[in-house]
Amino acid sequence: MFKKSLLLVSMIVLLSLVLGACAPAAAPAVEEAPAAVAEEAEAAPAEAAGEPIVIGLPAILTGSDTYIHGELIVDAVNFAMGEINAKGGVLGRLLEVSVQDDAGDPKQGVNVAHSFCGDSTVVAVLGHAYSGVTIPTIPVYSECNMPMIVHGTNPKITELGFDNLVQNTPNDFITGQAAADHAKDELGIKSVAIIHNKSMWGSGVAQVFEARCKEIGIEVTSYQGVDPEDVDFTPVLTKVASENPDAVYFAGYTEQGLLRKQMVGLGMTQKWLVAEATSSEYIDITGKDGVGSLSATAAPPLDFRQEMIDFDTRFYAEYGKHPESWSAYYYDMVYAIADAITRAGSADRAEIVKQLKNIDIPSIIYPEGLQFDAKGRVVHPVTFIYELTPELVWKTVYVWQGVPPYTAMSEEDYGKIIASLQ
Repeated sequence: MFKKSLLLVSMIVLLSLVLGACAPAAAPAVEEAPAAVAEEAEAAPAEAAGEPIVIGLPAILTGSDTYIHGELIVDAVNFAMGEINAKGGVLGRLLEVSVQDDAGDPKQGVNVAHSFCGDSTVVAVLGHAYSGVTIPTIPVYSECNMPMIVHGTNPKITELGFDNLVQNTPNDFITGQAAADHAKDELGIKSVAIIHNKSMWGSGVAQVFEARCKEIGIEVTSYQGVDPEDVDFTPVLTKVASENPDAVYFAGYTEQGLLRKQMVGLGMTQKWLVAEATSSEYIDITGKDGVGSLSATAAPPLDFRQEMIDFDTRFYAEYGKHPESWSAYYYDMVYAIADAITRAGSADRAEIVKQLKNIDIPSIIYPEGLQFDAKGRVVHPVTFIYELTPELVWKTVYVWQGVPPYTAMSEEDYGKIIASLQ
């Protein structure tokens, strides 16, 4: 196991505390569960025996973003485990989730990581949701050899040299590339002002978007960060209005809704491109002012594939609400870790770690299934562009499904971009 020095651990924790957090779309009795251990589960005994296999789930249960990255991901994990358990579990044992609140905070995330590591019954962890929380926890989990399926999307996550994790969500390079490509190829954008919320995720996505814009010939009129605790963004927007760009791009969290409303209030008519805005919360904040918003996100639409439609139907039947944004990824994560445990033939942490890069499951998101490369990155990622319609419904207008930068580029060139991320 690759070990990081205490200095590196300290630097990573400090970096995340300064830069903040990451970022960042249901089924009758069990129909065909589109996942890893379906065949294995059908062969399992009707009733699982022995102690349950416990999987740790850090979720955001307090603070902001508690619905999308709290309530719904807990439901998605429980839902997937319920399907697997109904068919006998894994290795003849039931799956069980242990949920802890990381509040989307790096310091609390590290405390949660120590807690999971110290609990010998926890054999793997799904999460954390934010990159800024994920990165400082990785050395902690490495020390206790904890297998991780990471949701945080920062590209640095798989480049830190730790071998106990895989990243099941397309990283931010892909999201930024897709947004810029859509702006150029579909919208004819020639100039853009870029704003981010200073978090590790927000600044990372913005940097990738900026780099891609410059590469394909879109002028960047300005690049600036805002404090996510602010509620008045009119000074920043007034400056942007004076630049008169074709579009404004923002990478952030719930503050994105306020920015949009204030932009409309100032009479700004530029195209509004925003990262990861496709939640009901954004619509609640913006209302009709949000119409026309364009969001680049890895979050799949519920009607993207028949597998997603079936997931939505089953989930709604169980919980009386629709899954959103990242629910599907957490659903897949349960089946992925179940596949690793099955391949290991053991619930031992070290044995599961050895199988993480061998995971190969049908996915409700990825048409070509979920597999990982040698560094733990998704082999066949997809990314989506949504537009908010006058009916206040997010409609898919562009699907990016191509060769990811880490495959298309040389390792040296990719490393240079990684190093450029603040």
